[in-house]
Amino acid sequence: SVDTAGTRNRVPQGPTDLVLRMINTMVDSYLDLRKDLTSALENAQAELLKPDPRHDTWSAMMLARRRLHALQDLCEEQQDAMQEWLDTLRELPLSAYGAEPAPAQARRDQLVARARDVMEHIDRVLHHARRLEQAAETAVQIHFSAQGHRTNDIMRTLTAVTAIFLPLNLFTGFFGMNFEHLPLIHSTEGMWTALALLVALAAGILIIFWRRRYLTRHRR
Repeated sequence: SVDTAGTRNRVPQGPTDLVLRMINTMVDSYLDLRKDLTSALENAQAELLKPDPRHDTWSAMMLARRRLHALQDLCEEQQDAMQEWLDTLRELPLSAYGAEPAPAQARRDQLVARARDVMEHIDRVLHHARRLEQAAETAVQIHFSAQGHRTNDIMRTLTAVTAIFLPLNLFTGFFGMNFEHLPLIHSTEGMWTALALLVALAAGILIIFWRRRYLTRHRR
């Protein structure tokens, strides 16, 4: 970095030097904000991946994203301002930097190098903010995908249970009809025979569903 600690500790040589130091200090404060946002997003992402996240997780995620958008807008505006200022530095005549050509050229080169260094500093913060926003979007998508997967597991289980009891309801409804000549109605063993048939039918359907893994949460 061109703006070293020794350069920062010196007395500013002019308004331009003072502005560069102020902007660089401001960008350093963005780095602290970036660390806070990173920590907040990591906590929100870890919470969203849980089966039952806290209710305040979404509000924390939205707040972090709003702060990220504000940081991006601020960095982009500062990049534009620094680029315009850098173009102005290059367009100014050497006489604006000093009477002697060699020292004036060295002074302009130093200011241009420090301006580029500040722009790269801003660009790193902006790049990290965009990466954090993409990570937040990915976490939200993973959360909804996990919720959809759990919903599919529940619906598959409920469908299997319904499919098991539907033939049993049909069986009992058939024998519940008020007809005189129904099989097993007048037999002393009819109730036990019907019960055995119901159990066998339910067990057969359950075994079929279990083998096809309709009732398991994780598939191999």
